[in-house]
Amino acid sequence: MKKLLIVVLLLLVAGGGLAYWRGWISFSRDPAKFREDRAKFTKSAGEKLTALKIKVAGLFNKSKDLAGEEQAKTEKELKDLQEKQEKLVKQLTEAEEAGEDKFADIQKALTKQLDEVNKKIEELTAKLEKEKEKEKGKEK
Repeated sequence: MKKLLIVVLLLLVAGGGLAYWRGWISFSRDPAKFREDRAKFTKSAGEKLTALKIKVAGLFNKSKDLAGEEQAKTEKELKDLQEKQEKLVKQLTEAEEAGEDKFADIQKALTKQLDEVNKKIEELTAKLEKEKEKEKGKEK
């Protein structure tokens, strides 16, 4: 009898774990706390996105000093960054409207993509600085 009770208990625990994992059941948080957390995240992400836009605009200005093929290549990369930023704006809007069930996934994706765009901007900034130094070296 004890073994049967243990088996039934284990099956209930496993079934509950599976149901939670599949999203069939969930434990809701405090709605006010969720709205507060969502607002903080979207504000922070919005500020980061604005800063990235400013950096890209600055890189466009710096890329004007480049010549020929290098300028075209750099401007293409910058246009790709602008497209990614537009996608991030859409994701940020989705995050602002998302419920508890979808917010965590959107938050992770948005954070990851913001980091990737920032890394790409840093790489382009370093590249433009090197090109600028090369131009100064040629002038001397």
